[in-house]
Amino acid sequence: MPVLFAACLTLAGCATPIVQKTVGTVMGTNAATAPMVKPGKDAPQIWMTMVSLGIKFPMSQLQVRDGVTIYASKDGSQAFMRNGILIGTRGFGRDLMSAEAPSAATLRAGAPHQRSYYDMDGTDTMFRHRYACTVARDPADAGHVTEDCTADIGSIRNQFWFDSADSISKSRQWVSQGVGYVAVERKAK
Repeated sequence: MPVLFAACLTLAGCATPIVQKTVGTVMGTNAATAPMVKPGKDAPQIWMTMVSLGIKFPMSQLQVRDGVTIYASKDGSQAFMRNGILIGTRGFGRDLMSAEAPSAATLRAGAPHQRSYYDMDGTDTMFRHRYACTVARDPADAGHVTEDCTADIGSIRNQFWFDSADSISKSRQWVSQGVGYVAVERKAK
C-alpha cells in the first residue's frame, strides 16, 4: 500500500488537474490546487475527452484573441484552438506548448502539408517535432477527413468532421506523447 500511495502522489504531482483531482479523491487528499476559472455566462462550450484516460469534461470559451479561441475547464485546464485546430494546451500534463498547424481550409481541400508540435519533457526541455502530413477524405462521409502525419518519432492520425458550413464540428487530435489524443466536440446548447 505505501508503494501505491507514493506512485499516486507522484502521478498527481505531474498529471493534469483532472487526473490530480481523481487521484486526490481516490487517495483522500486534495492534490488539485488549480484556480477555478469563470467564463462569461452563456459562453460557447465544447466537450473535451482525454482518449487514453477516458475522461470527458466540458470547457467554456474564455476569449478569442488573434484568431485563437481559448477554452478552459472548471479546474483551470486550457485548450487553444484556431478554427477547430488544436494548437496548444495547459494543465493536461505533458502539454502541447504550441503548434504550427494547417488551416481548416487546407485540411478540407486535402492538401499535403507540414506540422510542427512543440512540447516539453519532464526536465522542461522544449522539443520540436516536425511532421509531413497527407489528408484523405472518407468516401462514405464527405465531411470526414483523416490527416496522417509522420515524423522521426513516429506517426499520428488526426481526424476531423466538418459540418455543412465547412466548420469543424468534432475532431480527434494529437496533443503529445505524454497525453496522446483528445476528442473535441461542440457542446449542444
